[in-house]
Amino acid sequence: MWIGRISKKNEFLQALEKLDRQVLIVRGARQVGKTSFILQALTELKDYHKIYFNFLYTQPIRSQGIDYYGSHFFGKFPSGEEFIRNLEREIGSFDKLQKPWIIFIDEVDRFPKALEAVQTLATFSDKIKCVLTGSNLENITVENAATGRKKYFDLYPISFEEFLASSDDKCLKYYQEVEPSKQTDFYHTQLETYFETYLRLGGLPRLLDIYLTSPENKAEISNLIKDLATTIEENVKTVLGEKFQLYEYEDVLRKLVLLSMNTLKLTHLQVQHTSRKEAVKLVSKTVGARVAHKIRLWESESDLSKYILFDTGLANYLMNGSNLLETSISSQNKAILYETGIGNELIRKLVTRDDLHYWKSGNRAEVEFFLRSPKPIGIDVKSTTGSLKSLYSFALAVEDVGCLVKIQKTHSLLKKLTQHDSLILPNSKKSHSLPFPIT
Repeated sequence: MWIGRISKKNEFLQALEKLDRQVLIVRGARQVGKTSFILQALTELKDYHKIYFNFLYTQPIRSQGIDYYGSHFFGKFPSGEEFIRNLEREIGSFDKLQKPWIIFIDEVDRFPKALEAVQTLATFSDKIKCVLTGSNLENITVENAATGRKKYFDLYPISFEEFLASSDDKCLKYYQEVEPSKQTDFYHTQLETYFETYLRLGGLPRLLDIYLTSPENKAEISNLIKDLATTIEENVKTVLGEKFQLYEYEDVLRKLVLLSMNTLKLTHLQVQHTSRKEAVKLVSKTVGARVAHKIRLWESESDLSKYILFDTGLANYLMNGSNLLETSISSQNKAILYETGIGNELIRKLVTRDDLHYWKSGNRAEVEFFLRSPKPIGIDVKSTTGSLKSLYSFALAVEDVGCLVKIQKTHSLLKKLTQHDSLILPNSKKSHSLPFPIT
């Protein structure tokens, strides 16, 4: 079953068509469906010629009905001289191209010396559109690569909205259109059930494909999430070096998940006699592979970051085992899944994942997520219910707050604060009038 990402596909095609002697680099963790997404989107471009490469392989291969050239096509020289000559024999002289060409290179991070040459290639003609992808691109150093020659397109796991689009059109419409005052118990209960299922399964396309076509096949779901986790772990190991092969990397990921609601202390990752320096490298490479996202503490001079995994299904597997849909989940682990899920939904909507922060006051009040544009927005996340004290502290401490958002399990409407209301905290003399509601 093909899970549509219609709005994301349109964004990708627009970005591709706007390229001006540049390359488009599609980033994302392994198993988020980068290759399938790109190939499906490219079928929309009927007026383009296309040529495909997969640098995981040396020699040409045929996969899913598409012929790929391997890295042998590139040649021996890092400058890419042979690659450019070979390409001209395939598509013709660059200055005489009548129709635009799309050059798609998959697994380009497995052959990093090609990165600079392809960026140079893109400058030869405005009819050449280069699309590159790989799961470790941010861990690859490219010498002499001009910043202006590349654009980035970030692909994440299937979102909750995209999951709904493949599950229930009526609930999708309710999700997209409902206003707080128009909530109904009937549809909200259905929506809540879908969200709980989505948190447990996550958004990896192959896993959702099985669930949506044969949800009763729980054994296949269990086996696949184990295989996907292994693939993701091995992908990060490839850039950690031989010494890190000693790691039980799954245990490290599990620690990252269990600590995700708190500032990460690297000492907790210093397993297998690993030094602090090596723990720092491990976390950095995990973020570079987009397996984890770094959430920085706002206005902190020290690195007091939190880290969330890129997918709740993987987090669920690491905390609770392979029976994703039926295992009993503790309240602590459920809170982690909620925060991970909401964090990833927010990141998908942002220009860059570096735009998401969290906020903490001197008295330890904490707001899980903080957006600073266009005005400061505080977002508090609870898997059940909770007080508004943290949001009140945020509103009192941060200037020019634009909005406060409380996300919790219940759908009972919160009291709306008007410009005549004041926020007052116990043991505090400060108060603040808010001209906006808490949503």
